[in-house]
Amino acid sequence: MGKLSYYMFYVKTVALILFTALLLFSFNGTAYADNDQTLSLRQCVEIALKRQPAIRAGTTQTEINKGILTQARSAWYPWISAQGGYTRETNNYVFPPAFSAFIPNVSMRESNTSYDYYTASVGFNWLLTNFGQRLYTIQAQRRAVQSSQYNEQTTMADVIFNVTQSYYGLLAALHLSDVAAEVLSESTKHLEQAQGFFSVGRVSRIDVARAETDRANTLLNMITAGNNVELATVNLLNTMGVNDTDTVTIIDTISPTTQDVDTGSAIQKAMDNRSELKALYAVEEGFGASQNATLASNLPTVVGTGGYSWAGYHTPLTWNWAVGIGVQFPLFSGFMTYGKYAELKARQHNAQAQIDEMKQGIVFQVKQASLNLHQAKNSIEAAQKAMESARLNLELAEGRYATGAGSIIELTDAEALFASTSASYIQSVYQYNVALAQLERAEGIITKGY
Repeated sequence: MGKLSYYMFYVKTVALILFTALLLFSFNGTAYADNDQTLSLRQCVEIALKRQPAIRAGTTQTEINKGILTQARSAWYPWISAQGGYTRETNNYVFPPAFSAFIPNVSMRESNTSYDYYTASVGFNWLLTNFGQRLYTIQAQRRAVQSSQYNEQTTMADVIFNVTQSYYGLLAALHLSDVAAEVLSESTKHLEQAQGFFSVGRVSRIDVARAETDRANTLLNMITAGNNVELATVNLLNTMGVNDTDTVTIIDTISPTTQDVDTGSAIQKAMDNRSELKALYAVEEGFGASQNATLASNLPTVVGTGGYSWAGYHTPLTWNWAVGIGVQFPLFSGFMTYGKYAELKARQHNAQAQIDEMKQGIVFQVKQASLNLHQAKNSIEAAQKAMESARLNLELAEGRYATGAGSIIELTDAEALFASTSASYIQSVYQYNVALAQLERAEGIITKGY
């Protein structure tokens, strides 16, 4: 009975340890979404750079191209092989037919006697030169690796921008939800006020009906605002590459701070930094190197060979060695080289056209982001003044209605005006922050610091 109790205690202890470890692992896996943890924009971006499948896909493509580059570099080294064998065989000999002209009726007695036969050899095959074809092939593959690395940076920049836009989108939705809650509170207060005035005969039933309609509309807006917060949360989690949670708490970093932009300097910075443009340059240079490799395939190939071998029916085996050199001259390949060169030339022209198109697109993106930033900057100040005036108008309308000098229509109109101007202010601040992120993305500097 004592042994059984000890065994049960041991099983329970092990189970408790495993359960605790699993619990800790679960907490660690979702720590980024803990309701008690508030994430900054930088933290959200860092999570996205670790979790987004697009980042891993880009890294994988780079590794693939690096593997192909290693294969291309193998042409610099000799290929060495070794082999060995053992057979049990008979030793019956057959004279060639030419011997019959000199020694008629030549024959040997056949025998079923067998012997051990051993073979072993070590040999190498080394490409000595193919007049640049090997070198140009390696150069072309290096450009492919560089292009995929620049594509990684492009994917990273897209992920950072998408997270930034989604982050500010969630903040805007939260602020709009706060405005909706404030307006709902105001409309509830106005309804109670109208009901109180109606009960004492100060206003007619139409004031109560108007206040009830206004509150119903603000309640509907509150529901919509709450749903928008949920949608913005899902969108942010999706851009972060997170799919195992449905909540996240973020730091409020929306502020009306603004800055000026030098468009000319921004365009030059974009031309120097954009990874998409660098990737196209690498592709174009790779096609140039491949063309040179194709032309070099028309030149001779010089290969060195050598080996050492052992063979015999018994030990010690008889040894032999051999070294040599071979030259292969390509004479005619059915115009395949010509066709390959024409293809690579056309691909290079296509890459050059894409470079020109990309440059035009970069100029447009920078100018568009600068204009959006300028518009948002001007909109913030105007929207803020409109919101402050609307708030004052609402306070005056409330005072007039309380004293009987104003109507319920005036009050609800003032309430609606405050709601719309508050929303406009939040949208202008949101648009400024997104426009700033767009400009950084267009300049190719959005990845700085990550």
